[in-house]
Amino acid sequence: MKRKLRPLLTACLAFATAAATVAFAGPAEAAPSLDRTVTDALSAAKGAEARDIYELAPAAPLSALVESNRTSADGSWVFGGAAFKVPSTTHSGPVTALFFGHRVNGRWQVALEGSPEFARAAGEAPAEIMGDGERATLAATSVPQGATTLAATGLALPWKANGGSWRHWGVHGDSGTSTPYNAIDFYGGDRSVRAAQSGRLYRFCGTSTPYIKVIHDNGWTTGYYHTYNQTTVADGSQVAMGAYIGEIGEQLPCGGRANGDHVHWTLWQGNTAVGVNGKEIGGWTWYAQSQAYQGYAVRGSTRLYNSDCCLTNYGPGTPGTGVQAPVHNPNGTVNIRTGPRANATVVRAAPSGEVVTLVCYVNGDSMTGPWNNTSTVWDRLPDGNYVSDAWVDTGSDSPVVPAC
Repeated sequence: MKRKLRPLLTACLAFATAAATVAFAGPAEAAPSLDRTVTDALSAAKGAEARDIYELAPAAPLSALVESNRTSADGSWVFGGAAFKVPSTTHSGPVTALFFGHRVNGRWQVALEGSPEFARAAGEAPAEIMGDGERATLAATSVPQGATTLAATGLALPWKANGGSWRHWGVHGDSGTSTPYNAIDFYGGDRSVRAAQSGRLYRFCGTSTPYIKVIHDNGWTTGYYHTYNQTTVADGSQVAMGAYIGEIGEQLPCGGRANGDHVHWTLWQGNTAVGVNGKEIGGWTWYAQSQAYQGYAVRGSTRLYNSDCCLTNYGPGTPGTGVQAPVHNPNGTVNIRTGPRANATVVRAAPSGEVVTLVCYVNGDSMTGPWNNTSTVWDRLPDGNYVSDAWVDTGSDSPVVPAC
């Protein structure tokens, strides 16, 4: 099944060029810097959303922090992240976006996370700044996941499996009263915050305790604010479900305010906030109410409101487990690769008959399997690597897992 790029979900996620966003006085005027071009693109794409979340007036100024994390040897490609600083009056997580910058004829072109242009840039960026597995994950952020209508998210709660003694401060918006109600503040337990599902980890706002978000293998993105003693894995690293993120705290690398040690946990799809109402997370179904911080979690006959004890992390549920199927090659092994391409690096050779877990699929190079079958479907595994569906005995010529 051919995947299609979805319409943009924000007002105007833009592929901004310096020529499109800045007026020039004459040929002698220097082209805008990368930081300026990223800031202009972020303002066009996310400025109205940020002012709403930060509870600011429609024309209030915003301050952006742009971080260029990887640059190609010739300086023509940059990958990084940008965030609008949060006012000190607001209890909010930051509005952020990853970006690609590509300098063409002396001017920067910028593609922001969530846009079709970002997906294209992920495919075109040189290998020196973007590996195959990460490339596929980022390209999928602009593709519809079909998950917004599903109650079961495949996400665990952000602490260790079966860990208890945690509590929440209600369901609310990213800034408290903003909508949708996509945030929950968690505290207590063993204080250790962990990834709600496998995915790739990214940081924003510098410092030793930055804002962290994880783009998950099943299409969701989760944010983790206020933590300290954080993981030291490199940006873009594939992390497992339950991987250590940091400890609950009151850290404010992007600004804002915090009262008491907790993690401000947020739910997104691509770069669009999704309310937690009716969603299954960690074995609990979460419900929002008309006022912020008045929501609750339900499991069986147990209903836990703001500060009620205790939340146990029962794991991701069925959607997070994927589909299991054996690889098949009567003449040898099946290659597991870093990306959905025939020339992608081989991570290992799986023996015929080995059962692998399929998380989601993408379309890639056409491959011919042992049944003389041809397929462009590639299945993503929990570690972020890929196997051609042509060599997996799923009992179907069509994908058996959701699109990544």
